[in-house]
Amino acid sequence: MVTISNKRSDTAVRISRWLDEAVENYISDKRVRVSFPSKRNFVDTAVMQLLEEKKVKLNV
Repeated sequence: MVTISNKRSDTAVRISRWLDEAVENYISDKRVRVSFPSKRNFVDTAVMQLLEEKKVKLNV
Protein backbone atom coordinates (compact mmCIF):
# COMPACT_ATOMS: atom_id res chain seq x y z
CA MET A 1 0.00 0.00 0.00
CA VAL A 2 1.27 3.49 -0.83
CA THR A 3 0.59 6.30 1.60
CA ILE A 4 0.58 9.82 0.22
CA SER A 5 1.38 12.65 2.60
CA ASN A 6 0.25 16.21 2.02
CA LYS A 7 3.37 17.50 3.75
CA ARG A 8 6.70 17.14 1.99
CA SER A 9 9.96 17.41 3.84
CA ASP A 10 11.73 18.94 0.85
CA THR A 11 11.07 21.52 -1.82
CA ALA A 12 12.19 21.90 -5.39
CA VAL A 13 14.09 25.03 -6.34
CA ARG A 14 14.94 25.92 -9.91
CA ILE A 15 18.46 27.07 -10.66
CA SER A 16 20.07 28.21 -13.88
CA ARG A 17 21.16 25.44 -16.21
CA TRP A 18 24.75 26.74 -16.30
CA LEU A 19 24.90 26.69 -12.49
CA ASP A 20 23.44 23.18 -12.36
CA GLU A 21 26.08 22.01 -14.85
CA ALA A 22 28.87 23.73 -12.90
CA VAL A 23 27.80 21.99 -9.68
CA GLU A 24 27.54 18.65 -11.48
CA ASN A 25 31.02 19.09 -12.95
CA TYR A 26 32.45 20.04 -9.56
CA ILE A 27 30.99 17.10 -7.64
CA SER A 28 31.84 14.61 -10.41
CA ASP A 29 35.44 14.58 -9.08
CA LYS A 30 35.77 11.42 -6.96
CA ARG A 31 37.55 13.28 -4.14
CA VAL A 32 34.77 15.88 -3.95
CA ARG A 33 32.04 13.22 -4.27
CA VAL A 34 33.07 11.85 -0.85
CA SER A 35 32.12 15.17 0.80
CA PHE A 36 29.15 15.91 -1.45
CA PRO A 37 27.47 12.70 -2.65
CA SER A 38 24.71 14.61 -4.47
CA LYS A 39 23.92 18.02 -5.93
CA ARG A 40 21.26 18.43 -3.27
CA ASN A 41 23.80 17.80 -0.51
CA PHE A 42 26.21 20.30 -2.08
CA VAL A 43 23.56 23.00 -2.45
CA ASP A 44 22.17 22.45 1.07
CA THR A 45 25.67 22.76 2.54
CA ALA A 46 26.56 25.84 0.49
CA VAL A 47 23.33 27.66 1.35
CA MET A 48 23.62 26.80 5.06
CA GLN A 49 27.20 28.14 5.13
CA LEU A 50 26.13 31.35 3.39
CA LEU A 51 23.25 31.89 5.81
CA GLU A 52 25.49 31.24 8.82
CA GLU A 53 27.97 33.82 7.49
CA LYS A 54 25.08 36.29 7.23
CA LYS A 55 24.18 35.52 10.88
CA VAL A 56 20.83 33.95 9.98
CA LYS A 57 19.58 31.68 12.75
CA LEU A 58 18.98 28.22 11.37
CA ASN A 59 16.62 25.85 13.17
CA VAL A 60 18.10 22.63 11.93
